[in-house]
Amino acid sequence: MPLDLLPPRLFWTFLAGAFALGCCVGSYLNVVIYRLPLGLSTHDPKRSFCPLCRAGIPFYHNIPLLSWLLLRGRCASCRQAIPLRYPLVELLTGLLFAAALLRCGADWPVLAGFTFLALCVAGSYIDIDHQILPHEITWGGAAAGLAASALIPGYHVEGPWYLNLLWGMGGAALGYALIWVVIQGGKLAFGKLKLAFDPPAAWSIRQPEGSDQPVLEVAGQMELWSDIFSRASDRLLIRAPRSVLGETAHGPSVLRISQDQVVLTPEGGAPLALALEDIPSMHGTCTAVEQPREAMGLGDANWMACVGAFLGWKAALFALFGGSILGAAVSLAMIACGRREWAGRLPFGPYLAAAAALWFFRGPELLGWYLALARGGLLE
Repeated sequence: MPLDLLPPRLFWTFLAGAFALGCCVGSYLNVVIYRLPLGLSTHDPKRSFCPLCRAGIPFYHNIPLLSWLLLRGRCASCRQAIPLRYPLVELLTGLLFAAALLRCGADWPVLAGFTFLALCVAGSYIDIDHQILPHEITWGGAAAGLAASALIPGYHVEGPWYLNLLWGMGGAALGYALIWVVIQGGKLAFGKLKLAFDPPAAWSIRQPEGSDQPVLEVAGQMELWSDIFSRASDRLLIRAPRSVLGETAHGPSVLRISQDQVVLTPEGGAPLALALEDIPSMHGTCTAVEQPREAMGLGDANWMACVGAFLGWKAALFALFGGSILGAAVSLAMIACGRREWAGRLPFGPYLAAAAALWFFRGPELLGWYLALARGGLLE
């Protein structure tokens, strides 16, 4: 039911309720954003805790927005400053939920909108902080989008539930395929990413608890195994003054790592091939890293599958092109402001999420405006 059909008092009650719900969901998203990339459970411990002093936060100090204001932005236990990001996530989610209610009205599709927008917020912040998009966000979101397609009558098109499910599946497949093609083309076009470090930087390869794949971390930047190795021919090269494979330490050497093995070549020595599955973890220092380069990672492809499942194939196309335009605009703005070093630091995921959210709110209208403008230009 459209909100403009409601009496004014009920209209504002619904809108305030959506905002309050969004702030509460945003409070939980802060837990997800902090814990999920670290391999921590989002529900154990149930009570939130201060990331600085680890003290548990009682419920009366965990009221969205209000507690941060009353505590003047500081932890009640250690008195350290609480990052501004925490209330911003709550405020942003609250505003998005209120806007979603205005867009969808008091009807079942708004629940799908709440879910999708919450995934956008959580995924964007995790990608900014850790350069990864966890499967719980991407594939979990795609599953939620397909469930919404099947369960909400007329979610994508007028017709039976299975037609809407097929529509969602088609959107997910197209979204994934678009980014996958870009990734493969980028690897062929750009070759390898070469990084050099002086002094040597720390590196590690480990599999976080609860994760289904290893993670490479170099100089504080993390990357999923699937984002490095998408083809059997891909190789990761690490020049390591020192390395520890399992419990065995090695001196200066070169590590050539594939999907299933590590070939360690010591300086002046013979190569040693080791099965990757026999090495629980690796770490050390490096002076150079060389890896396959792509325009973006498979996490972005997984995320686009989520976008397509929730919003359909047109939204997937819009998100790809809109995200590219937003990314270029932000990069140019940072360069113009003298922040060239920041231009390439933001990953692509937040731009895709922003463009997808834009489609959710005004995409069809923007597309209609653009097509009308294009037809007018052609007629002239």
